Amino acid sequence: MKIKTFDNGLVVKHRKSAIIFENANGKKEKEEHFSYHFSDEDFKRFMEYIKEAANESWANITPKEANSMGTDYDEYYDRRYDDNGYLTIGDYGIKIRAPYWSTDTLYQFNKPKIQSFIYDLQKAN
Repeated sequence: MKIKTFDNGLVVKHRKSAIIFENANGKKEKEEHFSYHFSDEDFKRFMEYIKEAANESWANITPKEANSMGTDYDEYYDRRYDDNGYLTIGDYGIKIRAPYWSTDTLYQFNKPKIQSFIYDLQKAN
């Protein structure tokens, strides 16, 4: 698994078929809300790293607009914690509401969700 930690504390891990967001300082069990702000340059580096990680994790990554619940990165279900996680893109940053009982994972992407996330990152830039 490859790991990159950004200056704002966001940790991005990726392996075949998964990209995972974690917090550099860990996560308490009931801690849910996380915000990660980027400078203009850091946001571009973040976006490029996400594209690189996606292409290493899956074949044929193509940024696409979300057209269903299954492709929209806004929400994902974490089976291990039996709870949902949420992700939004703001002005030069992201906001995450992690699964309630999680002690590590803030958000985990599958291929359709990372494609729509990259699409929206490009629109935000």
